[in-house]
Amino acid sequence: MKIDTVLFDMGGTLEEIWYVPEIASILPKRLEQILQIPYGDITNEDGATCYSRMQKNYAMYRKFREKSCVEGHPAMVWRDWVLKDYAVEDQIIFNHHEELAYFWETEVITRKCREGLHEMLQGLKDRGIRMGVISNTGSFTQVRESLKNYRIQSFFEVIVLSVDYGIRKPHPFLFHDALKRMHSKSSQAMYVGDTLSRDVAGAISAGLSKTIQIKSEFTKLSDVEVNNELVPDFIINSLMEIPPIIDEINKV
Repeated sequence: MKIDTVLFDMGGTLEEIWYVPEIASILPKRLEQILQIPYGDITNEDGATCYSRMQKNYAMYRKFREKSCVEGHPAMVWRDWVLKDYAVEDQIIFNHHEELAYFWETEVITRKCREGLHEMLQGLKDRGIRMGVISNTGSFTQVRESLKNYRIQSFFEVIVLSVDYGIRKPHPFLFHDALKRMHSKSSQAMYVGDTLSRDVAGAISAGLSKTIQIKSEFTKLSDVEVNNELVPDFIINSLMEIPPIIDEINKV
């Protein structure tokens, strides 16, 4: 079967991502701006201590979601996990839940598009390949905004976000729904991602024909307890390796 559909992960795959510890120095100001209450009403901790506690709390949520495949609504994530140690009213968190989630995804974490991104996507489009994105994210808006900022949103027929479904990769439903919406067959689809535990495992579980792994800063963090039997069909270092791989697969 020839490959006619390629689905991509977002963070770590189409873009490079990494944590920015320096955000701790401006964390009090940013929390005040987002929550619209004085930082002193939240905590007496300095920015570095608050940042460390938030990271620890988020790590606890990360462990929960990885085991359960549940993607919590951002209001619940911030109330029950990230800000659980602080005196912030539920209604305030609810009123600003997306701002908090977007802050985490774009300021606590920094992003930039991978080298060769536009050329690779155009190369696939020129070959008649249809494309979509499946992303684990805690923000309703970050992925779509990033695609717009990179000027690549027009390449993708579907954008499937875990936060919209309440479940995360590797749950196969996200893959099945993307293919269903595209009227594509799993036997003719390929998935490209940076993790074995989420991307490769999910694509295999959903019955996709081929998997490609491109490693990122978050690969080791995500694949701490990975099943050693998970092996992608291809491991690449550059996005520009994808078009030739598809050409080889689709050779008559």
